[in-house]
Amino acid sequence: MKYHSKNIIVIIIAIILSTTAILSILPSPLVYAQQDYERELERIQQEREQTQEQIEEVKKQEQGYIQEVEVVEEQLLGALSQLDALNVKLVEAKTEIDKTTIEMVLKEQELKDIEKELEYKTEILNDRAATLYKNRNTNILEVLLNAENFIELISRLKLMNTIAESDASMVSSIKDKKMATLSVKNAIIDLREKQRDYKQDVESLLAQAESKRAEIETIHDQKTTLLSETRANKDALVRMESQLAQKEQEVKTILENLRHGSAPEGRFAWPVSGRMTSGFGYRIHPIFGSRRFHSGIDIAARHGTPIVAAAGGQVVQSGYFGGYGYSIMVYHGGGYATWYAHLSSFNVSVGQNVERGQVIGYVGSTGWATGAHLHFEVRINGSPHNPLDYL
Repeated sequence: MKYHSKNIIVIIIAIILSTTAILSILPSPLVYAQQDYERELERIQQEREQTQEQIEEVKKQEQGYIQEVEVVEEQLLGALSQLDALNVKLVEAKTEIDKTTIEMVLKEQELKDIEKELEYKTEILNDRAATLYKNRNTNILEVLLNAENFIELISRLKLMNTIAESDASMVSSIKDKKMATLSVKNAIIDLREKQRDYKQDVESLLAQAESKRAEIETIHDQKTTLLSETRANKDALVRMESQLAQKEQEVKTILENLRHGSAPEGRFAWPVSGRMTSGFGYRIHPIFGSRRFHSGIDIAARHGTPIVAAAGGQVVQSGYFGGYGYSIMVYHGGGYATWYAHLSSFNVSVGQNVERGQVIGYVGSTGWATGAHLHFEVRINGSPHNPLDYL
């Protein structure tokens, strides 16, 4: 089954809420008994397994989108190549149109020359016809007989024959010129139609190619957007899986500590130089004003006063936690742990081994605090006990 981007986002939000719920249920290592941590470990492992499955699904989806993007990119390259070829063809068409335009201009000039010559010859022929009409009663035989000698007779015969031949040639020429005029006009019409059709065909192909390119670009943008969203979802799931893995290891460490080790010998060291201002048990909460159980003791001290480990052990928690502010938990073995809250800063990190009396942090007023002090707890198998019984 493939997850859609919106579904992935919903799943990530659900995981975040679920993980937030786990963290809120699990205030700090060693706060609950062993069975509570075992249940939490099982839940975290299930969440992590589901997250890993979702990561695999998103990876498959990512690969699918990558392939789709590659296909669309190939189509886009093909469309761009086609568009380039059509642009070249359009340039060629414009060149042909320019040539056709020049040819039409020449044809039109040729037509003007022919029409001018035709007009001239027609005018000569009309003049000749008018002259003959005026002299229609003149007998050609008289013209010949009026010759004074034989040589003049022959000359007049030749002249009349020449005139007749010239007239016949001019009539034939006029016919040819009229035919040529018609042919040139038809050629010009054909050239114009060819010019128009060729240009329309190329422009139509160019418009289709441009439309196809725009369509493919839109698809490409959509696919790349989906790919980006999928990668973002995958990265979020990977980060979530990493957080779950870290939390799983923390709970495993706690369980391992609960199952092994021995209780510290002797009494705990006083954790900070100062006086106790609030004891263990029920009290009126200084902030909320209601009667609440106080799971430790409060020791007033100046801001920045060093805090020491009450006994040797391993730091299993070091960070900010709700109303406790910055806090540190040290596990000492045999189910015993001490918790130091409302710190201003840390001097140790999770996993670090500390010795009795080693400075682990500094007094502050982070979280729900009315002033600088140390909230100190002793927990045995997750249950709070009165610290004064162990100090």
